Amino acid sequence: MAAVSTETISGAIITGIEKAHEDYRQMSGGYWVWTAAEYMLTTYIAKALSDMPGAKFVTLESNGLSSMDHAGAIAPGPKPAKARLSGRFDLLLWWGKAQPRAVIEVKNQPGGPSGWYHDIERITSVLSINRDASSIKFGVFAYYYSAADGELLSGAQKVLNKFERVESYVRENISERYRVEQVMSDIHDEGSEGAWGAACLIISPTR
Repeated sequence: MAAVSTETISGAIITGIEKAHEDYRQMSGGYWVWTAAEYMLTTYIAKALSDMPGAKFVTLESNGLSSMDHAGAIAPGPKPAKARLSGRFDLLLWWGKAQPRAVIEVKNQPGGPSGWYHDIERITSVLSINRDASSIKFGVFAYYYSAADGELLSGAQKVLNKFERVESYVRENISERYRVEQVMSDIHDEGSEGAWGAACLIISPTR
């Protein structure tokens, strides 16, 4: 069975986030998913990835060190502290041959970079470990964002601006060493309630 393309993977991530929003809105009597635990986004993304056709596995809260061991990426010497290998990855996407393929970090309603850029640093640090031997080939930063209308900007414009700022900030910091591709959902304009959308950054080494 063929490996799943990154285009299919990013599409599934967006679909999972959108479904999390719609389902939470229904089950909660109208609340948007930014008010829910981030873990709801994570589990919905996992289900969407699992439903993709093709060879793959998906795990949640995989231990960092054991994941790198499975990836064949453990080498002698100190490991990058920013990889946070003593912790757990939000999601791990595996090749069908049962080796990790991608690390996925999830954020609900991210604020400024101080609250989320550490996830980008984690992804790039993981990708730097024993790169030639590692089965981990890319990382994903997946996020949901919503905004209310303001006096100067509509909620939809605020969401679009957020997506652009996140992508620009990441590119400015890592584009010399990593490819960065952002995939976005449609921006869902709910009128007086505001607007929301989903996005994910696909990060891979430049070589």
